[in-house]
Formats: sequence, C-alpha cells, structure tokens
Amino acid sequence: MLYLIGTGLYYLNDLPLRAINELKECDEILLERYTNLNDISFLEELEKEVGKKIEVIRREVMESDAILKKASKEKLAVLIPGDPLAATTHFSLIQECKNLEIKIKILHSSSIFTAVGETGLSMYKFGGTTSIPIYSENFHPESFFEIIQKNIECGYHSLVLLEVKNKEEFVEPYKAIQILKEIERKKDLKIVDWENVIAISKIGSDCQKIVKASNIEIKNLEPPCSLIIPGKLNENEKEALGVIN
Repeated sequence: MLYLIGTGLYYLNDLPLRAINELKECDEILLERYTNLNDISFLEELEKEVGKKIEVIRREVMESDAILKKASKEKLAVLIPGDPLAATTHFSLIQECKNLEIKIKILHSSSIFTAVGETGLSMYKFGGTTSIPIYSENFHPESFFEIIQKNIECGYHSLVLLEVKNKEEFVEPYKAIQILKEIERKKDLKIVDWENVIAISKIGSDCQKIVKASNIEIKNLEPPCSLIIPGKLNENEKEALGVIN
C-alpha cells in the first residue's frame, strides 16, 4: 500500500496531525524534497514520534519503479512538501498504482496554490501555472512565456515557480524578471503589468517575504521563490496590491 502525505508549505511539522497514526503503521517512510527547500529540522523529532527512520529521496527515486515495488510488498509512505497532488509526477504514480491494483491513500495539506491568496489576488482568477528553470550555457527555454501570455490575454493571473536545486543554485526572482522582460522585448510585446509583479519567498514560513518586483529586497530573497504576474485586476485586488511594497 502507498500513502502520499503532504507535509504542508514549509516546516515538516506542518503536516496533518492525522498523518502521525498512519506513519506509525507504515513499514517504511520516505521524504521527497527535490523541488523544495522546506525546513527538515523537525525530521528527527518526527522520527522519534513515529518510531521509524525517515529516508530523504530525490527525483530519480520517485520517477523510477522503486516506489511501486516497495508499495506492492509493504505499507510505504512518501512525505511530499505542499500537497501531494500538486506535481504531475504523483498523478502518474497514482495511475500506475491503480493499474497494478496497489492500494493508495492520499492525505492532503497546504500548498502554494492556495497560499497565493495571501497576496490579495483571487485564487479563482489564476490561469495555468508555469516555471522558469535554471539556465545553462546551452539551455535557454522560453516556452513558459507562452503560458503567461495566454493567461494575460484571458485576464488571468500567472503563478511562476522558480527552480531550486539548493540554497546556492536557484532562479533568483530578479533574474527571472530580467529573463521575462527580455523575452517580452524580443516578441515586441508590452503585456506584463510590471508595476504589480509580485515576488514570493519562503511562503508559509516565519520569514516569508511578499514584495513588489520594484522593491530592492527582491535581490536578497531566499529560495524557494515564485513570481506572480497579474492579469486583469478588480478593485479589491488593486487595493490589496496597493499595500504591498
């Protein structure tokens, strides 16, 4: 049997309380954190609480057949930052479990997809989510801009996730904005409301930051980070963005 359990936005002890009893019944517990730098300082405390060792795994394990093999023989729990169904990798895993008749149980938790409401922008007005990857010498994709453009044309807001590998290697918000501005210039477009673009850092933590792209603090934001590109704003949203520096 496979348990997919969301740990919440940032701290490991944000996970649902009901998860504790489920974890105590599991034979093995894994923690996936390949796209998130959530605080794992409570990992040792959680291990004591459930009486089991928790292994931290990376993307390669989740995308291999190792999870399915384990879940077919034992009660396996995978702890996932945010909500377990926020990533497409997990949809594929669920479908494979169903095909193999492996029982699966999902425990939902808080996610950035709902936390964006703290900006004052309506969650119902967000369009497709996209992400900006870490650029390298021969890797400069621009397809994410197409999603932003489509959202803006429909009046929708865009949540733009910024890739992070570790505290030193991640897409900094101000660099992501430079990339977006350059793509907009190359396409000869003027569609982004730059005055109201928002940068988010460590949302859900005690040290979260929500700032305008024009704020000098944007150069000091720590991962995980995201951008919000606003679409058409109603009066309530304009008022909410007006108090963000």
